[in-house]
Amino acid sequence: MAAAAAQSPRRTQAARREEAEQRLLEAALEIVAKRGSVRMTLAEVGEAAGYSRGLPAHRFGSKAGLVHALAGYIGERFGQQRKQGPALKPGLESVLGNIHFYFSRKGEAFTATRALLVMMTESCMEPTSELRDEVAAYNRDALAWFEQHIRIGIEQGEIAADTDPAVSAVILLGAMRGVMLQWLVDDRIKLVAVRDRLLQIAEQVLRRR
Repeated sequence: MAAAAAQSPRRTQAARREEAEQRLLEAALEIVAKRGSVRMTLAEVGEAAGYSRGLPAHRFGSKAGLVHALAGYIGERFGQQRKQGPALKPGLESVLGNIHFYFSRKGEAFTATRALLVMMTESCMEPTSELRDEVAAYNRDALAWFEQHIRIGIEQGEIAADTDPAVSAVILLGAMRGVMLQWLVDDRIKLVAVRDRLLQIAEQVLRRR
């Protein structure tokens, strides 16, 4: 009993730290989605999350550390949202399912996408910045996911053997983000119709005949 009581405060402290980190990252996400990361300060992230101005610096060390954590958080959040959908077979089914899911989210789920696109735009204007490195690393992870499933599809005989996984991954991810960027600027674009047409094109190009 004494041992259990001694461990309880540590678990509680860990839970508080985890909650604080998530609230800080959510606050940073909202700020970046609205006006970008370049002008964001650690102090305002702390205030927006309901904590002290100094907590983000204590938790992440620097603004670069926060941006690094935020990039990882965006990827983790997207992965968790995707797992809530139906299980998909590795290969072509997962490639098409990812595209379908990307465009089928609702409401606040697009906040992370908006933040990421803003960070990508900012990194183009700061070619030597740490932000560019973080965005590039995030992109490589996203591309690697597509490449993996395209290779699996080739091995399973459902994707054409002459398909270049790396090139195809860049095209697919670029099409998805390009459409999303246009829609975030002009919501008159029929996102579902574009999604369905992109799925048709992707399957026609990738599927082994």
